[in-house]
Amino acid sequence: MSHKVIVLISGGIDSPVAAHLMAEVGAEVSLLHLDNRPFTDEKTIKTVKELVDKLKKVHDEIECYSGTFGDVQKRIGKEGNEHFRCLLCRRMMYRAGEKLAHKINADALATGESLGQVASQTLSNLTSVNEAVSIPIHRPLIGLDKTEVVEIAREIGTYDISIQPTICCMLTPDKPRVRSELEEIEEEETKTRLLGMEKEIDFKKLTDQL
Repeated sequence: MSHKVIVLISGGIDSPVAAHLMAEVGAEVSLLHLDNRPFTDEKTIKTVKELVDKLKKVHDEIECYSGTFGDVQKRIGKEGNEHFRCLLCRRMMYRAGEKLAHKINADALATGESLGQVASQTLSNLTSVNEAVSIPIHRPLIGLDKTEVVEIAREIGTYDISIQPTICCMLTPDKPRVRSELEEIEEEETKTRLLGMEKEIDFKKLTDQL
């Protein structure tokens, strides 16, 4: 029986490579892009669609869903502690992925996270975000450096798509937390009333939105 995995995909370099590596080892891959508008732009959706089309040339069974995420971002930006924004966002993204997993009978999530590459991907912060969901999280890039990831992206044809100019998330703080404790993250989620917002996320096939 195939292992069905939801890979969270952005318009960047890492997540398409993670999807490719999961498919390469035999996982049945469904992609999930969380639409952050108005904190990103239409170009991001277009880039993700191009990445999906390129991945399907290598793994034709891949499908992609899009989920509404702007309201979650608005709540984080308006009520959340600036330094915790990335962690709060990532925990909610995991919850969205878990919700879709239950809907389509997937077994696990996968991400393009690589240890220590950015502030939200320190060992401490990865531990904190893991606790947001109960299903397994795979990180096929966890021990790779950026040069190795870029090389794979070039091999599968996603690199030039991923480096197209788009608006990066406008909520990224100047000084994000690089170390966190689960208790303080959970306290911040309570303050910002984030818990349960994943239930309001609407999923559609990405092609239905373009």
